[in-house]
Amino acid sequence: MVTAQQQTAYRCSQCGSPEIVALSLLYEQGTRSFSGRFTFGVSQSIAAKAAAPPAPKHYFHPFVLWGPVIIILSFWIYAGFRSVLLHPGTTALKGEMIIVLLLLSLIVLAGLLFSLRKIARYNREVYPRLYSDWAQTFMCRRCGKYSLIRS
Repeated sequence: MVTAQQQTAYRCSQCGSPEIVALSLLYEQGTRSFSGRFTFGVSQSIAAKAAAPPAPKHYFHPFVLWGPVIIILSFWIYAGFRSVLLHPGTTALKGEMIIVLLLLSLIVLAGLLFSLRKIARYNREVYPRLYSDWAQTFMCRRCGKYSLIRS
């Protein structure tokens, strides 16, 4: 006669309760999709919002921050070059001012590239560890304590 070994259940280290649940399961159980004739969306319970997985950073925000500055500087550089070439003696923008604008635009472009590189590094190195920790985190339903249980 073969007896099945029962797997030892995890218990909460704070209250000793066996009622612990994975955050991924808590998130899945509390998230519902709905769609109707004219509406669609997702509704979540408060517990599901608290148990949400970490999100990777998006590349949109640096372009919102640095993009308008780059566009404005590009316009003034173009206007400066055009005025110096067409009206070299009467222009208000001198060559030194155009060089300052060029250097400033290079600094802003470097800021954009630095921001994009920082986001790429976060998504490549930090986010996978955060997601792995989230996938191995459990919550006690009795006392609410979070525990990282590596298997």
